Amino acid sequence: MARQARDARPGRTYHLVQRGHDRAEIFRDDQDRKAYLESFLQAALGFGLRVHAYCLLKSEAHWLVTPQRADSMADVVQQVGRSYVRRFNSRWSRQGTLWEGRYRAYWIDEPTFGLTVQRAIEWLPVREGLAIRPVDWRWSSLGAHLGQGPEPRLTPLPSYWALGNTPFEREAQYPAVIDQGVTDGAWESIRKGLASGKPWATEETMASLPVEERARWVRRPRGRPLKAAFADAP
Repeated sequence: MARQARDARPGRTYHLVQRGHDRAEIFRDDQDRKAYLESFLQAALGFGLRVHAYCLLKSEAHWLVTPQRADSMADVVQQVGRSYVRRFNSRWSRQGTLWEGRYRAYWIDEPTFGLTVQRAIEWLPVREGLAIRPVDWRWSSLGAHLGQGPEPRLTPLPSYWALGNTPFEREAQYPAVIDQGVTDGAWESIRKGLASGKPWATEETMASLPVEERARWVRRPRGRPLKAAFADAP
């Protein structure tokens, strides 16, 4: 059966994840993380992918992005695959694929859930046991959002931008956002989104989608539909 075409619409915000094959490490040290980060951010600039947040773990890389073209995400991932994987394999004397398969992504109702997903991405090092506090992990966008290490290639999320009228106001407000943590319900919604590709959106947003797109996300009964002859049988 052919794989379902990816949902990748310009102007929507997506949580995108790359994972190692069989959950193997895609970063063995900070030098790997630095090379991958540079590769991804430079490709994003070239292919029209706005990057809002990120976190590099051991076997996963999480990104919060908004494509400007339908193929922006795919082009960036392909470019990173060519440049970073070649370097990684050469450096560690290995061969073969590095990734789990196709990247995973789902779109987010940004005004409602965008800042929640950004916060969750920046909390991942704590959840994975890599840091005691989110701020202790240097390989995420948190430092930039707190004003500790500006990254000009990041584009503020609209809901982050709404925290204040100036960069200083937003940076001053963001610690309170991070300190809220992430609820179990939010983690579960993120898990489902990555597993299924289904949007994390309000009922109102889903109801406002065009009929043909809304039908894509409606759960259909398994198996073949009953024939009329059987449906009418006593």
